[in-house]
Amino acid sequence: MRQFFKFLFASCLGTILAFGAIFFILFSIGTAFSSKEASVSKNSVLLLELDAPIPEKTDNREQDPFNFDGVRAIGVHHIKDLINKAKTDKNVQGIVYKTSYSTSGGMVTHSLIRKALEEFKDSTDKFVYSYGDYYTNNSYLIATACDSIFVNPNGMLEINGYGAMIPFFKDMLDNIGVKMNVFYAGNYKSATEPFRRREMSPENKEQTREYLQDNFDLYLEEVTSSRQIEKSKIQEIINTLEFSNLDVALKNGLIDGKIYWYEFENMLREKLGLSEGKAIKYLSLKEYASKSYFGSGTSKNKLAVIYAEGEVMYDTEERGKISEVKYHKIFDKIRKDGDIKAIVLRVNSPGGSAFSSDVILRELKELKSRGIPIIASFGDYAASGGYYIAACADTIVSHPKTLTGSIGVFSMIPNVSELFTEKLGIQFDTVKTSPHSLAISAFYELSEEEGISLQNWTDKLYQNFLSIVADGRGMSIDDIHEVAQGRIWTGKRAKEKGLVDVLGDLDDAINIAANTAGISDDYKIVSYPYIKREPWEQILEDLANVDKAQTRMPRIETEIMKKFGHVRNLVKYREPMARLPFIVE
Repeated sequence: MRQFFKFLFASCLGTILAFGAIFFILFSIGTAFSSKEASVSKNSVLLLELDAPIPEKTDNREQDPFNFDGVRAIGVHHIKDLINKAKTDKNVQGIVYKTSYSTSGGMVTHSLIRKALEEFKDSTDKFVYSYGDYYTNNSYLIATACDSIFVNPNGMLEINGYGAMIPFFKDMLDNIGVKMNVFYAGNYKSATEPFRRREMSPENKEQTREYLQDNFDLYLEEVTSSRQIEKSKIQEIINTLEFSNLDVALKNGLIDGKIYWYEFENMLREKLGLSEGKAIKYLSLKEYASKSYFGSGTSKNKLAVIYAEGEVMYDTEERGKISEVKYHKIFDKIRKDGDIKAIVLRVNSPGGSAFSSDVILRELKELKSRGIPIIASFGDYAASGGYYIAACADTIVSHPKTLTGSIGVFSMIPNVSELFTEKLGIQFDTVKTSPHSLAISAFYELSEEEGISLQNWTDKLYQNFLSIVADGRGMSIDDIHEVAQGRIWTGKRAKEKGLVDVLGDLDDAINIAANTAGISDDYKIVSYPYIKREPWEQILEDLANVDKAQTRMPRIETEIMKKFGHVRNLVKYREPMARLPFIVE
């Protein structure tokens, strides 16, 4: 009998624990979903920290399966919406933009956030302050939209201007016995230069100097307009390299004070009417997003915003990537939805697979043939394959800082025969039924016939690219060739060259699309791709307690890994690529 009660007790205990676990999971899920309805605490301060990745669309980025810290990637347009919501939120008293050494996002992303903060400052009597230990080009640009800029007395104001440093691998490849067979179309198509040259070509230096200078001029215009400082004075400070230049910056009005964080918080408490030592209720972007709801409207008329961000890759469904498979599903949904009256294609892509880019373009042209207006909107990048997919748009809207164009094609095939035979002592032998049975192999030298065939293929793809753009822009192929050849343009220059119609942002593109479709007074926005927030992601977010400082690699190691990943992406494609040769930061 005692044994019976022993087993009965064990069974009951197991059942209780199982129900307890189920209850805990359901409670976590319920909490996760109900948090959207939670209200913001009174006297809160929105804390703007931009050290996490900033995609165009929230969570539309490649996920790290081993990242359990639960940090969401809030999209730049979502950040704008949250800043705009804070204007009229009676529980949000102001905004603090706090920056560390690094700021995520590209040049357009920073300008969009800066513009949102400037509008907040101009349309409300709430405060917006900036505090940082270090300010770089990017973080300082955003900070100039604030009422006041404060720096740690031992901090740094590192405004250096824009520059490019490109590694070249040809000598290293020669030393290890690897030869890169390179095929490209366009004198400015510089993606292959690190594998076939020891320095930048004159054409590449020309285009790089031009777009860096163009965007730096725009940067200076934004800074001088906000801080009311002469452009020549800022350039003088930038040209005089002094890392301990805070006194100079303070004297010339670049910053408003040198104070420690505790002193800054004391100033905030006084502003908020809090007693000494009272905790300040900081509200992070992630928290504010979880407590905010933005309705899309109730109209029957729909305007679809399709976010095309990330590299163009063949046959993938990854977040933050563009592929013909993934976007075919989006286009199919739009075809089946008779209420969609217009499309805005928001492009933030350096390009990639020429094959996938062409498939996506053809589907967009088919939707256009149904009478649906298509308006393209450009973010940080819309280059090469990123420009290709937008070429059929009725109107192209670009930010002045966008890097676009790069209309050209390239492909690279490594030859590792010397590495294997002479360095590693590995030989290959073959049996073939026909001359090209092994196709193109990295273990053998390309024949002259194969080399000619690959160059002809690349040239044919380039001519097709020119034809697509000429047709979309209503220009001749010769005129497009003049501004193509792989050359990179800023959005401002691209408008002058006829590659862009309007300078503006996503909101401008949406207004143009609504007006073109005749629904400007009655429509709601639906966005693609749909990013499903899995319940397990939210549970991990709620349960995880990871120290970010311990899980992040130091900055220099992070930069090296990013550059290695970029090079790896360039050499792993077997197909021709229509891609920008770099990522600007």
